[in-house]
Amino acid sequence: SEGNMGEDDNDNDNDNGSAGEASPESTLQEQLPKLETLLKVTKYYERMQTSSLQLAKLTAQPLHFQWTAVSSLWYKESLHDLLATLEKIQSLLSGKGNVSKDERMANLQNYVCQMMGVSNVNDIESRCSKLRQKVALLPRLAETLSSRIVTSDRHAVSENDWDVYLETLLVQDKKREALEALSEIRGTPMSCGGGNDNNTESTSDDNRVPQIDDEHTIENHVGSLLPYTQRNKLERMAGLSRELGMYGEAEGYHRELLLAFPDQWTYWLGLLDACSASTDEGGWKRCRAFAEEAISTVESGQKYALRGPYLVLLELASVKVQRLDDSNSATDEAVMTALRDEICRYGNKFGPVASCCFADVRSYLGVLVKATSSSPGPNCTPEDVLHVLQWAKELWTANCQSNYSADADVSRDEFRERRKKIRTFIFAVQVVYGIAAELHDSTAQLLQTYAPSESEMVTEWRTSLSFLPGVSPKDGGQKEVLPGDEIVLLASQYLQFQANEAKLTPFQQQQSSYDSTSNETTTPLLLCAAGLLEEAMDQSPYNPHLKIAAIGIYSQLHAAHRALTIYQDLGVKQIQLDSCSYLVLPTLIRGGLYTSAIKLSTSILRLHGSTSKEVKDYATRALRNGLLFKAKEMATFQRERMRPSLQLLHSKGLVMDAAALMIPSDLGGDIMAARQQQQKGGGRLIPSVQLGAEKGYCGNADEDATRADRIAIDAEGHFNAPSILHAATQSSHASFDGFVFSDNRDMTVNSFEILYHNSHSTRGDTIIKSLRRG
Repeated sequence: SEGNMGEDDNDNDNDNGSAGEASPESTLQEQLPKLETLLKVTKYYERMQTSSLQLAKLTAQPLHFQWTAVSSLWYKESLHDLLATLEKIQSLLSGKGNVSKDERMANLQNYVCQMMGVSNVNDIESRCSKLRQKVALLPRLAETLSSRIVTSDRHAVSENDWDVYLETLLVQDKKREALEALSEIRGTPMSCGGGNDNNTESTSDDNRVPQIDDEHTIENHVGSLLPYTQRNKLERMAGLSRELGMYGEAEGYHRELLLAFPDQWTYWLGLLDACSASTDEGGWKRCRAFAEEAISTVESGQKYALRGPYLVLLELASVKVQRLDDSNSATDEAVMTALRDEICRYGNKFGPVASCCFADVRSYLGVLVKATSSSPGPNCTPEDVLHVLQWAKELWTANCQSNYSADADVSRDEFRERRKKIRTFIFAVQVVYGIAAELHDSTAQLLQTYAPSESEMVTEWRTSLSFLPGVSPKDGGQKEVLPGDEIVLLASQYLQFQANEAKLTPFQQQQSSYDSTSNETTTPLLLCAAGLLEEAMDQSPYNPHLKIAAIGIYSQLHAAHRALTIYQDLGVKQIQLDSCSYLVLPTLIRGGLYTSAIKLSTSILRLHGSTSKEVKDYATRALRNGLLFKAKEMATFQRERMRPSLQLLHSKGLVMDAAALMIPSDLGGDIMAARQQQQKGGGRLIPSVQLGAEKGYCGNADEDATRADRIAIDAEGHFNAPSILHAATQSSHASFDGFVFSDNRDMTVNSFEILYHNSHSTRGDTIIKSLRRG
């Protein structure tokens, strides 16, 4: 009947409202899979809660009471989702009027009643009423059970015991009660990075970390072993105080945390949020004064400079710039000048010592450019931006080492100084690139004026190779990146930018005044960038960014074989297959390497299948050890990130699409090894014709029947490629936008891209292409 309903929907789309507006029938049908899943999940949590309660009554173990409390909360959460879905379905059923005259709606109505186990639609309301009573009762039951554990004197209360109790309060919106409970916890002392210990209240013998001799200490202990830490306590108290509007208390908690961990950026942001809640300038001044105090006092006891206090001063200036209202031009200019000065101060301080300095200031450069570019006219660079550009140019000019003689012996102190100069040079060029990339209309002009040429950067990089200490990585030295690798990345970015600028638009190509010579300049520039990266990879074979940049350039050159070789050298494995395979998969398809694309896609399918099995084992261990929320976290990660993975969907569609083009002989050694193992008496026999090999999906009556049967069986497994057939079938009843997939691609591996960004398929395009393949 569902198939008939699908056909009717396709034939009568215009009978249910205007185009683009979903009919009640199609909306209801979209809710049915969700309802079916929620019914199963609710039944699972109900059994879990009932079993835990019976076990707790028999054993009286604290761990089993906590199981009951946590499973009650999870049961309540699933009931809440089920209620929301039922209410939506009920409104759709009741809003149609006399649905018995509509055959499609009558079929859907009967299907819903069958799933719910009721005789008619009117009984759904009574079922919802009972579910609401359970939703109200379960949190109170969980609170009662968990409170017995944290108030008991028979055993030590662990961190997870307290977390369960606090969660039962927060679920009921009892934030103030949770804050009071946290204040009564005596946590273990914090290790103070700033040399100040303000936790004298937490030094009693009862709060020492329990002694753990070996793995048997943990295995023989029922439940969690570690007590609540003072750091975790203050973090949660600060968060709850902000939610309750107690900003003064939140500020105090963040100050105490920062005295112990002065370089923790999240604590500085929490302090800034608490201080900025004040309507006057007092909060800003207190936050700035505390940061200056941390710089002058806490930093004196540190071996290395603290980035956190300096960065919060930069954040304060940035927030002020973003809150400008253009009411006072003199004040606005002073605020933007302050941001400019803080950027230069931070760069002068950390540019020579921290390779991540540009990553720290990159967003603030964008704020400065956008704020100052609103007033000047076109092709006019603001004064504050020009000041930063001139400062950056003076930095890289002063730290250029291309004129240094290549000494055979370089002392360790001299090497440190030269490395500082390289880092400063790199940071300054990155600043110029970052600003030029923001000012699209004058990017090329700014690069010619303030940035070094690609030849100067190549000379600077080759100079840096002359004073490497010890044995270089390519000769068997330590597996680390070289200090000048970033210069090669910057030079390749410059070359790619020039190649992109040389490309002609389709309109320009139609004009008689243009010829094809401009397009011919792009390939030599890309080849030059590829050659430079190849030389850099030879000198520094363990730098992943060099390899990722090379893959991007070879993708533009359509050199799929070389891109695949470099990708394999990256050593991508395990979860990285899901997050980094997007770098090369489209290139393999465009380059005709269908067998390699299928093998890579198959490894992604295999990863997801094994992860689904491993999560069950690890979640069970977490529950046994009392790490209750970790078990839920793993299950949630599998359900919300792994199972609906975008790359998993893409791999399914790619395998089904390219299977007919796969050449078995390309597998080469894989098939030979399997056949040799089979001849020795082990392993399975390799069939004469693989799935889609040579003959595609049709061509031989005997093989076609077996192949079709195999595809139908494999389609029932979520982690098999043919299962995309079900997703493609569902797409005929709804738009592609209704599909929810988790985009797990790690785009941060391309953080070195500043001037030129390689294009990657969007989430929507990937979904559409994959479902169409299915």
